[in-house]
Amino acid sequence: MRALLVIALVSCVGLASDPTTAEGQYGRLETDRRVYRPLDAVHVKITGRTRGDASCTIRVADPQQKNYFEKIVTLKDNRGTVQFPASGQLGVHYIYLQWPGEKRYSRYLNFRLDAETGIETGDRDFDAIYPFTRDAVGLGRRDYQTKRGRFVGYISADTWHFDGIWLRDWIYTLPAYKYWEREMQCGLDRFLEVQREDGQTPDGIERDGRTWRVGLESDVEYILTLGVWDTWRATGDDAWMQRALPRLEKALAYIRSDPKHWDPANRLIKRQHSCDTWDYDIDGATDKGTSRHVIATCDQSGYYLAFRAMSEMYRHLGQSDKSTQWAAEADGYRERAAKLLWDGTKFQHHVHLDTIDHGDFDESRQLAMGNTWAMTRGLASPGQSLRIIDEYRRRHKETGDKYPWWSLQPGYPDHLGYWKEPFRFQGGYANGGLMPWVGGELCRASFQNGREPYGVELMRQYAKHLRDTGGAQVWYWPDGTPGFRTTNEVNYAGWGMAQWVDALIEGLAGIRDTDSAMRRVEVSPRWAAAGITQARATARYAASEGYFSYIWSAEPNSISIEYSGSSDAVTFRVLLPRGFAPRAVTINGTDLKFDREDVGDSIYIRFQPENGIRGEIRIGRAS
Repeated sequence: MRALLVIALVSCVGLASDPTTAEGQYGRLETDRRVYRPLDAVHVKITGRTRGDASCTIRVADPQQKNYFEKIVTLKDNRGTVQFPASGQLGVHYIYLQWPGEKRYSRYLNFRLDAETGIETGDRDFDAIYPFTRDAVGLGRRDYQTKRGRFVGYISADTWHFDGIWLRDWIYTLPAYKYWEREMQCGLDRFLEVQREDGQTPDGIERDGRTWRVGLESDVEYILTLGVWDTWRATGDDAWMQRALPRLEKALAYIRSDPKHWDPANRLIKRQHSCDTWDYDIDGATDKGTSRHVIATCDQSGYYLAFRAMSEMYRHLGQSDKSTQWAAEADGYRERAAKLLWDGTKFQHHVHLDTIDHGDFDESRQLAMGNTWAMTRGLASPGQSLRIIDEYRRRHKETGDKYPWWSLQPGYPDHLGYWKEPFRFQGGYANGGLMPWVGGELCRASFQNGREPYGVELMRQYAKHLRDTGGAQVWYWPDGTPGFRTTNEVNYAGWGMAQWVDALIEGLAGIRDTDSAMRRVEVSPRWAAAGITQARATARYAASEGYFSYIWSAEPNSISIEYSGSSDAVTFRVLLPRGFAPRAVTINGTDLKFDREDVGDSIYIRFQPENGIRGEIRIGRAS
């Protein structure tokens, strides 16, 4: 028994002394952290083998084993260091250590690349908007278990449907929640499942599965289409999108054929006379949508964009005939709508199809909230957008109202006797009340159309509003007093706060997805308009982990942009500071061709690097 024990111990000692079982045979890798953000410097310490090494090769690969960094490192006293920017797809990355003359790597080490949407500039106005919105709007998230399945959505911030989801409020919150929400599709599945055979879609769904539809609403079908489109863009789920397309076809066929919603003479969508996109007739008439018809700007911009969305989805799937068909439908629709509704300064609130007498009130003067959508949805041309933005600025100065966020300006006067409820009086609710979503769309339109300094001004006003009031409600009186119409008013209105996130991320920071899951991105940093010289911006979809991130730095004679993303392609459009004439653009030290682009009073330069994953761009100023 003792002899056997001795033999076993000797065997163990022998194994421990075998150099092939010790780390010294292979070398060592260490990183300073285990998790990094895009563009963070990863610091790697290298220890050579016991035999001693003069150099090694360090190679780094993303989760798909795609190499994005490689370097020969010289070792001193058998030790060395190297650093590189974390880049490429999110997830677990690999660092490989390989010795000269060896065909196989000797050691490897993992780290994780992770990203969160955010803005870092050192300016509280810009840095606080996204985290404030995420935390506040998250209070309106609802997760229901219905008979048909799970339903995740976001509530309206003032509705009597306290335990149900309005499609519009939920989808109009998507510009914000797409960055943090992972359960993007199940709620839309519930809406698609209860679509009527003729294609009509409900306005909303209660927790218990019951649905409702307001008869005069003419926007539900385009909202459904935009909801599927934007959800597909955030998730990158082509199969889900493809399954939804037949239902969207039915929905858009319904709205263009139902006598309550389609005007065959103008070949445009119509609705019962309402305050822009809101859901009640102005004088309390029945809301069944069967009479008192108008053609409203708000609907036309929505259907134009919905038709464009259909074209893009079909193009992505390779169905070029269907894509071309919907593109032609969109172009013709836009032309007809603009010809009917544009008055030279703005788009009219609506055009009457039936005789409706407003007495001594000149309805044609109204600046309707749908004008902001006309700009951000593409109904307005760039020239028309500039006129609309300047009209908002003029009226804000003229009225002295707290913000230029009007639902209508002016609203219908009280002496017409349209309503008994005080919250509907002139200056209230949808009859002239201030709505944060209008301000957010106006801000984004300003960034898009060469009025960037005005966009910055509006965003700073909103950031101060959040600090002063602790949130954003659905509406305010013109002096900024919070408005109430139900007992369910809360100050975390998703449809309102989300539009400001859109203005921040896609507008000021300028990160815009032009495909899905950030496969193709257009980046238009507009920090020059805000006087920001250092900025870090990241946009990341939680559902797909598609992201884009950059670090911006501006000096008197140069601008530098270091970027990384999951993108296959990126196009830059960089707003130049006033008086900055570019001499050259380089990427990783190599000259890059660029073009000048004039937008309103602003100058951009446009260029497209070959590598969409990572690069270091420098824009030099002409002497």
